[in-house]
Amino acid sequence: MRILFTSILSAILLPVMADTLVHGTVTDVAGIPVAGAAISDGHEVVLTDLAGQYSLMSPLDLGYVFVSTPDGYEPAERLGNRPKFWQHVAQGETSPVDFRLRRLPSDSALAVIAVADLQIANRAVDRERLRDLYVPDLNRAVDSLRSCGLNPIVLTLGDQTCEYYWYDNNYGLADFNREFTVGAPVYHTMGNHDNDPYFAGDIPAATTWHREMGPSYYSFNRGGCHFVVLDNILYNNADGAPGHHGKRDYRTGMTSSQLAWLERDLATVRDKDAPLFISMHGVLLSYPVAEGDTVKTVYRMTNGGQHIDSLLAPFRRINVLSGHAHNSHFQHTPDGRIREYNYQAACGTWWPARIKPPRPNFWMGGDGAPWGYAIWNFSTPEPTQLYKGFAMSPDYQMRVYDLNCVAITDTTLTKAYLPGDESNRNVVLANVWAYEPGCSVRMFEDGRELKVTRVKAQDPLHFMLRAIPLKADGVAVNKALMPENTAHMFRAHASRPDTPVMVEFTDIHGHTFTTVLSRPARNSCLETFLAK
Repeated sequence: MRILFTSILSAILLPVMADTLVHGTVTDVAGIPVAGAAISDGHEVVLTDLAGQYSLMSPLDLGYVFVSTPDGYEPAERLGNRPKFWQHVAQGETSPVDFRLRRLPSDSALAVIAVADLQIANRAVDRERLRDLYVPDLNRAVDSLRSCGLNPIVLTLGDQTCEYYWYDNNYGLADFNREFTVGAPVYHTMGNHDNDPYFAGDIPAATTWHREMGPSYYSFNRGGCHFVVLDNILYNNADGAPGHHGKRDYRTGMTSSQLAWLERDLATVRDKDAPLFISMHGVLLSYPVAEGDTVKTVYRMTNGGQHIDSLLAPFRRINVLSGHAHNSHFQHTPDGRIREYNYQAACGTWWPARIKPPRPNFWMGGDGAPWGYAIWNFSTPEPTQLYKGFAMSPDYQMRVYDLNCVAITDTTLTKAYLPGDESNRNVVLANVWAYEPGCSVRMFEDGRELKVTRVKAQDPLHFMLRAIPLKADGVAVNKALMPENTAHMFRAHASRPDTPVMVEFTDIHGHTFTTVLSRPARNSCLETFLAK
């Protein structure tokens, strides 16, 4: 009884950390106050007054305060290529927390480069690819956009690194920041592999991110749009401890604290008809389906998905940009109000990373889409997007097969492409990775339009270049190494085996891409592809 009484007395007498009064001023570089700027600690959201001043009471449990940069401005300070829109603040700190902003030129429209899952881990030449392929290609896109009078920023979609190798390979977030030398402002999104594996629990595991990268969720305004960057990975990492990797277990969802912040942040957006962009790592909506199939559930992110839907109810033009799946899934809600662009990983298929000896990442995802990134153009009233593969032309938007010439005999991997399969006779198969509701795919044989059916299928080239060679090398080809059964595949039956077929893809913005498949193809679709 004495022990119990002592425990209760100690709890009463222990000091409780009070909230800290955080205050400061937001000005431009000339010292002119910026009124109406939103300031947040990740919980509360307050606006600056006419003198550019703000104050809020905060527990500072996240350790920072940030400004949601108003449209027409950018942070005056950068850390490398990262806009410094936040300040680290300790509990009990009394000094003003000020922010300085720089006005943007009014004569250039915004462009956004969105890139998912770079996943650099200092293994199997991935750092060399970052240096020699990813960064140079991204910088060419930056230069091209600027030459067209656009003002580009880069938005990553999570998994810049891989926590599996932070300590084993001595490569983490700070190393990535030094080597991701893209010449445009970079706003980062946190992914599951960007958590510290030595810490258990969602907030403790984000400590390293907060120190090296800043807030794990935040917002900013640019190009007439409101951007929200969310952390929708609930990282549990059971058994994680200093010097010991945890289980790295997680689920896709959001904490009640972040959802409450999101509600307050969205309340600051006056124009609910303007485009709203939401960046997150985990997939929000269910995967697309083929003709004849139905979507069983709207939200793949079951923990918080419905809550987000209610918060987004006042908005009509919502674009969600996500990664994580290492495949391309472009999906809309049934009412078309929310469009998700779940982009292919920049690192392609990463799953063979744990095979011994390590293999380099494969240049396409399981759905057959090439590794790459998206380019959003805001020079028109409705922003438009285009997906571009690394070292590939922006016009490369599909891969087309003559199934008469596709022969995969290993029935343990697939029975879909057996030689002589009557169901594939004279069939043309097109993999159109940027397809979404509202697009069209048409095929023409000698000018005559063919009936096209959207199907779920696996990309045959992925079998030929990845699964089959791995199996021949003695690797157990599990589900993670197999091509995805994806719904951006289209079939049409031609009348003869020797006629050319033109495939025409028109995206939701009215951009049209065509390719002509000469038939019969060469001995195999692999030879046809490698001959390009």
